[in-house]
Amino acid sequence: MIIDEIVLHEFGLYANRQSIILTPPAANKPVVLFGGLNGGGKTTLLDALQLCLFGAHAKTSNRGSLPYTDYLARCIHRNSKTREAAIELQFRHTAEGNEDTYRLHRSWRLTSTGCRERFEVLRNGIGQSALADNWISQVEDFVPPNIAHLFLFDGEQIESYASDSDSATLIGSAIQNLLGLDVVDQLEKDLHIYERRKRSKKEDDSWKAPIEAAETELAALRERLQALTQERASVRTYKIDRAQRALKEAEDRYRKLGGELFDRRQEIERDKADAELACQDCSRSLRELASGATPLLLVRDLLQSIDSVDRNEEASRRARDVSETLQERDQAILRYLKRHLDDNDAVTALEIFLNEDRRTRADRGKKKIVLDLSAEARSDLHSLLNHDLESLLAEANDKLRKQQLADDRVNHLHIQYNSIPDSDAILPVAAEHDKLKSAIAGFKAAFAAMSSEIDRLTREIERKQQSLARLLLAQAQAEDEEADRLRILNHSVRVRSTLRKFRHAVTARHVHRIEHLVLESYQQLLRKSALVTRLSIDPESFALTLYDRSGARLTAERLSAGERQLLAVALLWGLARASGRPLPTAIDTPLGRLDTTHRMYVTKRYFPFASHQVLLLSTDEEITGAYLESLQPWIGRTYKLDYNDANGVTRVVPGYFGDREAA
Repeated sequence: MIIDEIVLHEFGLYANRQSIILTPPAANKPVVLFGGLNGGGKTTLLDALQLCLFGAHAKTSNRGSLPYTDYLARCIHRNSKTREAAIELQFRHTAEGNEDTYRLHRSWRLTSTGCRERFEVLRNGIGQSALADNWISQVEDFVPPNIAHLFLFDGEQIESYASDSDSATLIGSAIQNLLGLDVVDQLEKDLHIYERRKRSKKEDDSWKAPIEAAETELAALRERLQALTQERASVRTYKIDRAQRALKEAEDRYRKLGGELFDRRQEIERDKADAELACQDCSRSLRELASGATPLLLVRDLLQSIDSVDRNEEASRRARDVSETLQERDQAILRYLKRHLDDNDAVTALEIFLNEDRRTRADRGKKKIVLDLSAEARSDLHSLLNHDLESLLAEANDKLRKQQLADDRVNHLHIQYNSIPDSDAILPVAAEHDKLKSAIAGFKAAFAAMSSEIDRLTREIERKQQSLARLLLAQAQAEDEEADRLRILNHSVRVRSTLRKFRHAVTARHVHRIEHLVLESYQQLLRKSALVTRLSIDPESFALTLYDRSGARLTAERLSAGERQLLAVALLWGLARASGRPLPTAIDTPLGRLDTTHRMYVTKRYFPFASHQVLLLSTDEEITGAYLESLQPWIGRTYKLDYNDANGVTRVVPGYFGDREAA
């Protein structure tokens, strides 16, 4: 696993959005060095890393017993205007030869109802809602929370691990989590609880009385169901069916007497009155139409004859009017042609034609004028013949058709009205009809109520039968239960014994490997390489024992404070190596309690080899001067946590204390 980036947004001392690239630039430069003064945000950065990974299960430095939502609210930057904060973490993880990139986004904001958290997981840039919903179990595949303290720790607090009691606790917890023995312990506890329950259980014959009561109640329900079923059949056969036959006969009589017309008498009277009014309207409309030009449709041929005579008279008038004008024009034409045309025959022929044309026109103009219509009369005549008469004809035909329909409807409604039977003849049959309908409705309601009760009884009987079946099954199993209980208790005791043996064997087998790794790590860190030549871990109590070169037991009191600190570092280093997980290591205040010599050993022999990616959060009094110089070849990136006391804000900037920066 390699952490590529962490992003802090309004988190703790880190205002606004700050991104920190953590990817080592090369395999031989695994160290990312942070420099910051006390109170400048180093521990906050380590807390952010754990909080993003583990959420409510993160073991942060300053939460204590504070509820998770209250802790999140306290982590929001105090000058944040949005009242929200977020942490993003991007890392790469390789499984089965495939490398995937994961990006975790954990954000929260203050609302009127409290602090609301949101968590998202992206794999290779694609959102994974199922992964986010089950992250608390999925994170075990990347960084198991139970062993996170082996990789993420505070250098000032690890010295206590060197004491007898704390080292045993650390080793025991690590072995438990590394080997999964917590599952074995939980299984053994569960078996204890199960045995107590089985031992406290006694043979119980209280099922006998419930069986007798259930059988009695079931018999009563079946008897009630049978009686109700017969009663419902009687209602169907002797009441509903008979009443429906009588109703049908009454309906037939009512229909033959004209009951349908009698029921609709008010509607028929209303329709008849409306139809008569409509008929009167049609007649009035026809009379109005006849008072205009409509009668002229009867003399259309005469009007057309008048139009023809008028056209002839108009032609005669025009011929008479142009006769003298034509004579003057013709003479002028002949004179012109005789002067300019040498062909006398053509001129003579034209003269003959013109004279004949004038005679024809003169004869036409001599016809007698009889009508002598004015221009207005002529326009009215043409309008009647070309448009008005056709429109009047269409309108008249439409109104006549409506008149005919209205007359037919009036006649039809008169026939219906006259066919309505007298109330004295129809009312007795109607009363009988209504009485039968009411009776049938009552019978059907009673039938439906009986059906509902039958359904309820049927369901109740089914439930009672199931309950009785369970009681009978309990009766059948009761005789074998005591033997089963004794057999289970016997097997449970044997299983617990096997689990204890298994736990001891697995622990002893892996303790030897852990002893070797811790000793190797401690000897690599010690200035006195021969101070400790052997160490052992008790497989039961996990107590750590050191031995000097003479084979004598070496007590913790004989170790200096720095040597105890190195022992704690060796424990963490050896256990981390034993986990077999290639995880990044992050150390806050890495040289806090070490003397000068031991600081140099840790700087040279531990930091470059603690992991493939090492995050060191140092003060200005730790990794400086010669320590920084010796660590320089292994440093891939450097950052400075620049804290501004005036506004209480830390900015992450490239570089380190002074002018020295890593390459």
